[in-house]
Amino acid sequence: MADYAAIRDGLKTVLGGITNVKVAYDTVPDRVIAPSMTIQPGAPVVEYNQSMDGAGGNLQLFRINVVALAGRFEPGAGQDILDGFISGSGSVQAAVAADPTLGGAALTSQVTNCNNYGNITVADSIFYGCTFTMEVYAR
Repeated sequence: MADYAAIRDGLKTVLGGITNVKVAYDTVPDRVIAPSMTIQPGAPVVEYNQSMDGAGGNLQLFRINVVALAGRFEPGAGQDILDGFISGSGSVQAAVAADPTLGGAALTSQVTNCNNYGNITVADSIFYGCTFTMEVYAR
């Protein structure tokens, strides 16, 4: 049976391995250290009964948002960090593609898009940020 906490933990490990990521959070923190990645539930969080075959039961589709945050302390530097998370060998997409099973917690996963590029407020701090949308399939 799919384990949502294990999926988040596996994704945290994958994201924590990206160059320039200081901290990857598998839950939404009160305060963040940038540059960081925060794993958040998507909408809908899960879709059940994607497949009811005899090969292991109920296939579930989890939707996950990954919020990438970079500091605004130096003009342009935060945007350069976000740009690296969006494309290239240090991107979120490349990291997930290198381990789509998220350490064995999922059958497969993929990053489907990136949006909301700009200022994001967390607690009382403003960061440059963007949101990656993911699909994770697990049994």
